Amino acid sequence: MRRAVAVFLLLCAFVSSGYATIAAADHPGSLPILLGLEKVRSELKLDSLQRALLDSLRAEYKAAARKVTSTIPATPGERAAAEKRFRQLNERFNRRALSMLNEDQRAKLTVIERKSLGPTMVYMPSVQTKLGLTEQQKKKVEAIRRQGLLYVAKINRRFEQGKISQQQRLLLLRSRRSAQGAQILQVLTPEQRNEVLALGGKEVQS
Repeated sequence: MRRAVAVFLLLCAFVSSGYATIAAADHPGSLPILLGLEKVRSELKLDSLQRALLDSLRAEYKAAARKVTSTIPATPGERAAAEKRFRQLNERFNRRALSMLNEDQRAKLTVIERKSLGPTMVYMPSVQTKLGLTEQQKKKVEAIRRQGLLYVAKINRRFEQGKISQQQRLLLLRSRRSAQGAQILQVLTPEQRNEVLALGGKEVQS
């Protein structure tokens, strides 16, 4: 389970290598894609109707996402507009995906996401609120996140140019995520670190 979800997060949390300034969100990737993983579906005990509806939603999402990410923005203004469209797309489809789950399934999905993210769950605005991060802590966490996005953009470009394999890309991104998790823990107080562990953040490695 952990490995499958980690691959999802590495591939979907940073879907477009051109969008390095997308704001943090409570769901770092596409839920329609996450809910297409068989191990996740089994864990949530999705019934046949839910599976069929989510299959249709996932296909619709992929087509819509390709339209947004098919071209690399040429100017800062175009980049900002594309980032906004992409975030709105994810938010819209994530809401639709969540509406297909019952309350227990949504709770389990939150646990799956947090365990997969490890300490980088602190990027999530809802987790920051729960931990009571100060403004200074939020700025430090955001700086770590944005540095990570720039790194992901560089690695994705190397992959797209054929300079590294898919496996190498996944290993590099997974290693970077672990390093970011360690940086984030240094920003937190001992009490906040304990709360992150309680939320499922113990699993830094995937």
